[in-house]
Amino acid sequence: MFTLYKNDPLDPPKRVVSFNDLDNKAFWCQLGEDKERAFVKVMSKINSPYQVKIHPEKKINPYHPDLLVNFNSDNLIGEVKVKNSPLFIANKYKVNPQYALTMDLKDSFNYNKLLMLGIDVIIFAWIRWEAHEMQLTNKTYKVAPMRGVWVTRFSKIRAKETSNNPPGIHWYYERYRHPPEYNPGGDMNEETSKWCNELLKFEPRLKKTNGRVSGITSTGFFTKCGTTYPTGHSSASYVFDLSDSNIFTELYLHI
Repeated sequence: MFTLYKNDPLDPPKRVVSFNDLDNKAFWCQLGEDKERAFVKVMSKINSPYQVKIHPEKKINPYHPDLLVNFNSDNLIGEVKVKNSPLFIANKYKVNPQYALTMDLKDSFNYNKLLMLGIDVIIFAWIRWEAHEMQLTNKTYKVAPMRGVWVTRFSKIRAKETSNNPPGIHWYYERYRHPPEYNPGGDMNEETSKWCNELLKFEPRLKKTNGRVSGITSTGFFTKCGTTYPTGHSSASYVFDLSDSNIFTELYLHI
């Protein structure tokens, strides 16, 4: 057990959590509003060109992006990724775990729908490493304590995802996160066929060696007003490098 202390402007509200809590979606969803409002306070104390507040649309639409961002007098929409536990095995994806940022494929998929409508979401990464060491199969993985805030636009993230050198994909091990697989050569209804095509257009690496297509969330997808969205627990994340200045801009860093 360890405590998230409130005496530093870059820390979340004081909480006592376990390592299991750090990967517990229900736990973090329950604290979601606290984290968003805490981040707004954090940004008010950082010298940056960004002013943020909770987006008023959130009051009536919980699925709307978190933040209203003022940058050079433009009102933009933004999201904050709060990360407390490092991906210690990020070297597997050629990223130093000290600066590894995981972002769910599910989130990228949804942001990409907005991007195709001409809406480029501002992405903030708020890092506060609470776990600093992990023992795995007789090997110890470590990171230094670190607090920091980085910013980027989703268009930059998407450019990396679709480049000749895309970020690695980290698939979660927990059984409850395992995604369904689809067989394009089998008996598939029109809605599922459309979903498979959309998945492969978004990320061609979802096509497995056996020809099947992997989903990106635990319970597949749902359709709303003719548009398909992933549903359930996220099954995988992209692994990005926060130290890559071509994508991310450092707003605050303390190690």
